[in-house]
Amino acid sequence: MKKFLFPVILFYVISFQFVLAQEQNIVRGEIIVQLNAANQLNNFKDAFQNLDLKIKQLLSKRMNIWLCTYNETKIDVSDVLYEIRTHRSVKSVQFNHVLSERSAQIFDLNNYNPYTVLSTFPNDTRFNEQWALHNTGQSGGTVDADIDAPEAWDISTGGLTADGDTIVIAIIDGGCDLNHNDLPYWYNYGEIPSNGIDDDSNGYIDDYRGWNAYGNNGTVPGSSHGTHVAGISGAKGNNNLGVSGVNWNSRIMPIAGSSSSEATVIAAYGYVLEMRSLYNETNGVLGAFIVSTNASFGVDQGQPANYPLWCAIYDSLGVQGVLNCGATANANWNIDVVGDIPTGCPSPYMISVTNTTRTDAKNSGAAYGLNTIDLGAPGTSVLSTYPNNNYQNLTGTSMATPQVTGAIALMFAAADSQILASYKSNLSDGAIMFRDILFEATDSISALQGITVTGGRLNVYNALLPVSAPQIPVELVSFSAEANETSVSLSWITSTEVNNRGFEVERKNVGRQSEIGNQGWGVLGFVEGKGTTTEQNFYSFSDKNVLTGKYQYRLKQIDYDGSYEYSKVVDVDLSRPNTYSLEQNYPNPFNPTTKIKFTVGDAFYASLLLVKLTVFDVLGNEIVTLVNEEKSAGVYEIEFDASNLPSGIYFYKLQSAAFSQTNKMLLLK
Repeated sequence: MKKFLFPVILFYVISFQFVLAQEQNIVRGEIIVQLNAANQLNNFKDAFQNLDLKIKQLLSKRMNIWLCTYNETKIDVSDVLYEIRTHRSVKSVQFNHVLSERSAQIFDLNNYNPYTVLSTFPNDTRFNEQWALHNTGQSGGTVDADIDAPEAWDISTGGLTADGDTIVIAIIDGGCDLNHNDLPYWYNYGEIPSNGIDDDSNGYIDDYRGWNAYGNNGTVPGSSHGTHVAGISGAKGNNNLGVSGVNWNSRIMPIAGSSSSEATVIAAYGYVLEMRSLYNETNGVLGAFIVSTNASFGVDQGQPANYPLWCAIYDSLGVQGVLNCGATANANWNIDVVGDIPTGCPSPYMISVTNTTRTDAKNSGAAYGLNTIDLGAPGTSVLSTYPNNNYQNLTGTSMATPQVTGAIALMFAAADSQILASYKSNLSDGAIMFRDILFEATDSISALQGITVTGGRLNVYNALLPVSAPQIPVELVSFSAEANETSVSLSWITSTEVNNRGFEVERKNVGRQSEIGNQGWGVLGFVEGKGTTTEQNFYSFSDKNVLTGKYQYRLKQIDYDGSYEYSKVVDVDLSRPNTYSLEQNYPNPFNPTTKIKFTVGDAFYASLLLVKLTVFDVLGNEIVTLVNEEKSAGVYEIEFDASNLPSGIYFYKLQSAAFSQTNKMLLLK
């Protein structure tokens, strides 16, 4: 799970108001306010007539968030937030901020090494240039330094879920070329275009082809950046034209709102929240089945404490089942140290992405962070759609992020009915389930080890395997695994008709607690076939001396000509905590309770150790001791209730004989 760590300096006195006053990128005379209830709007406005406060725009009906203006000559900028926060109707207030795209660089790629397109690959005319999807070493790349898209397309090419939901990807950007022949856009069929009426009563007029949060209307402008981003996630595949997206058939919802001000961004996300909420509430009659959003923009070195409403909207989207992908800064910064918006937001529903190259290196101009940046994806010289039915190579975290956004959508297309039922029964937990599978599926690469949460680069094929329905012929009756601390025993049964040369057993390390470096499939051994018999055949294989970690085992039936007819995968978890960790509290900022998660472990899984978890104020005074007892190796979660404490910055410290770490949290009342 992502952990955002604020710089921690104990005993350094700093007030919340002082932090806010130092912001340099605010929109003068504007604030964003979240009210406790919609019917409090007039009372709130009347209470601050002395500031000439005016309501400028509703940003999110679901979250009751409003953009307001005030007269700067009536109050000092350093005091305005404190003044307004004191009103009983106000849940949260912050400045409106200026932001920018994660700008992309254009690369001309005229020389590449063509390769023979296999029958299972798309026939798009420039697919052989798309190294991010299938890297054969073209233009000096490293073979297989890609997301394994062709392998994933053997399972699904996107479009619909097993329940028949039309999968939608929301691209929040500067706009899109709505006439590009290679882009499959979403349409709101509950709306009649250009009639000036809110036909589907969703609060938005004429939103037939998306939404323009700049102009608060349904006319989405064109944008080269947004067109390129959209194509990476979802350009039409196998249509004998141009390029292929990670998805071939899923629908792109274009939303203009990636720059100008933070209020515009909240309004853009507010549209997504409304449409997915309507879909959930009406069982698909209205709204849209949006599963992922893409943000290739942000605020360099922005501190999450100053953007509480932007960060909070990710939590609201997560409750509705939506995962959100954000491009980190295009600079070689440690986001753990300098901060970033949105990729520093602590929400578990925000997936932060950095940029990798065709040789599986981190791009030297891309940010990182062991606790804040989740994974990498190909983003250097990526070919995608461009306005006027053109195509262009661009570079940036903007290009890496839609790879992940598209991969999430493809996971939903591949998911079997049982996985979908689990997801829909609890949307917030279901979204985290898909996120965790995505993280576990990454290919570990040395360039990201120790500087990202997963230490890996996106692999969409690996992500589809755990969620997809197994395609197992009747010849394979069963395949199972049993494990102890040092070995794994595999067994399988085939029907009487099977006659083959034998079975190949492969193993893949998918955990990060093991010291095994190989993250790809490795052949463990071959088991000779028994031929056709009158009874079912029983087979077994033992993998001995396996280190701590999480693994997948794959079984292949090998025919006499060397080909294989099917494969089956089982998961084995040999993980036990062998390290300590203290995660960022969640939610953060919080009011009045928050949860603190920590891991206790030792290298030998030995006896109990004394563990202490304590909360301090900014002066170093001990507020409360939450834990002070012996604990065995394991993961623990403690709730901290700050009902009796004033707003401000607090610190929490975990310590034992083998470990000590202090994190920072923010209480806002």
